[in-house]
Amino acid sequence: MSLQNGAPPALSQAAKEMSNILLRLQNPDNATRNAAESQYNHATSQPGLCLEALSSLASTPGVEPVVRSTAAVLMRRSCSELWERAEPDIKTAVKSRLLVGIRSHAPRDVRRKLCDTISVLAGPLIDKTPSQWPELFPTLFQLTRSCNSFERESALYIFAQLAEFLDESIFTPHLPALKVALQAGLADSELSVSVAALRATTALISVLDESVCNEFVDLIPLMLQPVQRAVTSGSEDDAKTSIEMLIEVVESEPCFYKKDLPQVCSIMLEVCKNTNSNSEGGPRQVSLEFLVSIAEKLPTQCRKMGTFVKNVFPVALQMMLEIEDDSDWYELDDEDDNSEYTHFDCGQESLDRLAIALGGKAVLPVAESIISAFLQNSNWVYRHAALLALSQIGEGCQKQIEQKLGTVIQLALAKFLDPHPRVRWAAINCIGQMCTDFGPRIQEDYHADIVRALITVMDDKDNPRVQSHSAAAVINFCDEATSEIIAPYLDQLLGKLQALLNSSHLNTQEQAVTAIAAVADSAETHFVKYYDWFMPRLKQVLSTTTGHRELRRLRGKVMECISLVGLSVGVEKFGPDADEVMKLLVETVAAHVDDPDDPQSFYLMQAYARICRCLKSAFIPYLPHVMPRLLQAANQKPDITILGILEDEDPQDEEGYETLTIGDKRVGIRTSALEDKAVACSMLTCFIAELRAGFYDYVEQVTELMVPLLKFFYHEDCRSAAANCIPDLIRAVRESGKDPSGAQVISIIQYALPELLEATRNEPDVDVLVHMLDSLAQIGSMVGPPAIPQEMMPEIAKTISIVLLESEARNLERKRIAKQEEWDEEANEEAAAEEAKEEELLSRVATAANAFLRVHGSNGFVQAFTASQELSEGPEAVSTMQIFWLRLQGMRPPYERQAALCVFDDLILYGGREGQSVISGVLPAMCAYAGDPDADVRQAACYGIGVCARMGGDIFQSAANPALPQNLERLIRDPNSRSEAEANATDNAVAALLKILEFQPHFVGDKGFSYGALIVNYLPARADESEAQVMHSTLIRLVQAGDTRFIGDNFSYLPQVLSVILSILGTSLIDDEATRMAVEVIKGMRSKYPEVLHRATGLLSEEQRQKLVAVVNSA
Repeated sequence: MSLQNGAPPALSQAAKEMSNILLRLQNPDNATRNAAESQYNHATSQPGLCLEALSSLASTPGVEPVVRSTAAVLMRRSCSELWERAEPDIKTAVKSRLLVGIRSHAPRDVRRKLCDTISVLAGPLIDKTPSQWPELFPTLFQLTRSCNSFERESALYIFAQLAEFLDESIFTPHLPALKVALQAGLADSELSVSVAALRATTALISVLDESVCNEFVDLIPLMLQPVQRAVTSGSEDDAKTSIEMLIEVVESEPCFYKKDLPQVCSIMLEVCKNTNSNSEGGPRQVSLEFLVSIAEKLPTQCRKMGTFVKNVFPVALQMMLEIEDDSDWYELDDEDDNSEYTHFDCGQESLDRLAIALGGKAVLPVAESIISAFLQNSNWVYRHAALLALSQIGEGCQKQIEQKLGTVIQLALAKFLDPHPRVRWAAINCIGQMCTDFGPRIQEDYHADIVRALITVMDDKDNPRVQSHSAAAVINFCDEATSEIIAPYLDQLLGKLQALLNSSHLNTQEQAVTAIAAVADSAETHFVKYYDWFMPRLKQVLSTTTGHRELRRLRGKVMECISLVGLSVGVEKFGPDADEVMKLLVETVAAHVDDPDDPQSFYLMQAYARICRCLKSAFIPYLPHVMPRLLQAANQKPDITILGILEDEDPQDEEGYETLTIGDKRVGIRTSALEDKAVACSMLTCFIAELRAGFYDYVEQVTELMVPLLKFFYHEDCRSAAANCIPDLIRAVRESGKDPSGAQVISIIQYALPELLEATRNEPDVDVLVHMLDSLAQIGSMVGPPAIPQEMMPEIAKTISIVLLESEARNLERKRIAKQEEWDEEANEEAAAEEAKEEELLSRVATAANAFLRVHGSNGFVQAFTASQELSEGPEAVSTMQIFWLRLQGMRPPYERQAALCVFDDLILYGGREGQSVISGVLPAMCAYAGDPDADVRQAACYGIGVCARMGGDIFQSAANPALPQNLERLIRDPNSRSEAEANATDNAVAALLKILEFQPHFVGDKGFSYGALIVNYLPARADESEAQVMHSTLIRLVQAGDTRFIGDNFSYLPQVLSVILSILGTSLIDDEATRMAVEVIKGMRSKYPEVLHRATGLLSEEQRQKLVAVVNSA
């Protein structure tokens, strides 16, 4: 059906009045526009009439385009609230009118907005059962076959938009017809239609299940045609849009391209190389973005292609040659060089991402030959590109470059003498980046060459930007340089930086100040020698530059420098200046204009934290001056901007803002404000940890501020800081002595703990989860009942269970992707970093479980730990103990088995009867894992065997492997048993055997004497200090009791026992009670067995003899 020729339908009176309102909404006069907006808002009180008027204006040809466009936008934004209140016959008429409207001739942007309105209206209507717009899909399919290209385009565009609103199940019955429509659309002779078909295809692929997506794989050659046709015809916007849509599939379903990856990459490479299309941000850049994204999503497949890096790396590097020697570059500062995103920028960023995605084995061989040739080129842009390329690939090629690090450093240092200043700048940048990527080895092995070269280029007075960049590289170097490394260069290095402070260029001054701060931080107490020269001048800068807007960043960096210098030299040196410095900082706050973009705020908060760390309790008097501003910064709300009623186009990018699309809205968040908030939260956490009781006056206020931030999803650092501070807030109250009844601690727990548990269950970031679990463990360890009531125990166990199950889900998903994408060796190496995070998380979970089993076992936690609970993350009720039991299985990685063993060790030790009831099930696993290849697993297993021997009674006899003592003996006698890697496990094996002898003597039969001798000859234990104390105390107690297994026939073991005791006396390997018993044992030997003592004395070291004399002569 197509619109009949002739006059357009007459508008109703309501539509005419609405047209008038919409025209006046465009009026530049505020009063006129406000009046029109009020009239529109009033019109919405009659939803049916309003919908009729808006749909008529949006759909009727002949209406002014601005009115049609505005009507479509307003209807789209208001339809959800108006639709439900409109009459059924009006709804039917509106739907019909809209479908007629997209068939009428109209400017493309008007049709696009009308299509958007149909999509938004249709989403909830079609999603209902039965569909409340059953004629929509048949109409759209009919339109895809229309002879009018704009009708075909509109229908395909609506299909694309519907994919954002509808579930996959809505599309499933229509997939065959959709595929036919898409196939025809992609091959359409009109480019606009094929682009719309590509939009629909990529949108559907992004929402369909992977197995369903595979049915569309044969469309890939057709999906590439819009790109090729747009490039050939010179339609850069269409080419760019088409490639961006293909990138969306890379992000959502990268495996979709696996079969046709060489063909897809080949076409994208052609676009990259097409210099006829050379606009910034155009097809060349987005095609390279496609290639880099595919490398990030399918690294294994890209490496297996063999030619991927050989083709893509040179293209990215070639883009870095597209740079002019613009005089503006010499006038700009590094931090102010914020020009548009150029081909050079695109190429540079792509090299970094390619190297990280594909790794050094694939990238470095290709990069080496090209970079070497570029470095020899007479044209400066080639040398410049080569050095910056070397900077970019360092992180991704770290392992491979480390093997030839010295050679690479010399290549870069040689260009410090290049005739072109921008090449010298690039060489300095390369060295600075390498100091970051290859620290601390580069500082340890190549400090002389690097520091001397940097000192030399600081004399390049004709090129201030080169000078300042050399100071910036000093900062990178100092990040990983120890005080011993930097100390020999302090005179010369600080002399040069002192000279740069007098530069007429502000950026050079700023970088010099920051470099001095970095040197001081690295030099530590070696900086005391230079303190009296720098500190007065730094204070002078602060006192004389107040109110100078252009110097705010310099002032901030001076604050940073003063605080780092103070922290480095210590309170004795910095203390006399601290009061004056704090007054200057407080004055800065007082004069501080409420400008959210003032950089001083960030530096101030950091400076306060460092000075607090330096002064400790002496900082407390400054809190009344510091805290108000800090609390204000930590309490600021997110600066969120939502587009106004008529703002339908994408907002302009603004520095400091990040734009997110949420449903049908675009939301702008000022990220700079978020960073200030995160820094303030971290500073509060620092103050609480450092000042403890001295922070008491602010505990209540900070608790109320920080606890809600556990769920502050805008910034992970805020959530981490909130979690970190809760245990220290409790410590502050306890150590203050102002809460004798414990009521305030209970109040904090009642407020914070439920929030912490809920936040932990819902936290998506593994790094933040680690902080939350650590906080939970600390709380459980230091706060006992009744502060944490028994009713909370099921929630705590449930939280632990959910964290474990979600970690398991992430691990399984990683394995699924690895199998699906056929990960190679490098991909598996990269995934190891993610697994390391899970390992750290599981360690914190085990620590939290230990805390609650140990402190709250009898307060209901053991029952909660062993009881099944229904979890939303699992199909059936399951207990926390069962989840840990699964991690005890042999196919699990060592870190999982070790964590599970530790938890079961604690359950048996602290769990009473419930804990002891698991011995029969767990002890066989412990016996098996006592011989595990992994030392950490062995240690946990051996510790658990000792616990079972102590707690198990008769159960131990029946559950333990009869060969267990011999197996433990084998571990102890192993030649490598005392090596650093094995010593902890061996100490625990000895402890386990000792506990078996003490608590299960019948288990070893007649071998008690030989095992006793084995233990005596192994001791003293030194690796596992806590277990060593227990062993040494046990040995002394058994010897004192006359246990012949440890004394030996005819007291033959006593000389060795004496040697052990004298070795540990006065050390951390023996506690006070054991020390008292040891003295009694030695004195008893003197009185009862003098000949044994005399014989043993000859075998002692001089230090042991001195200890023996001291003991014998003691009162």
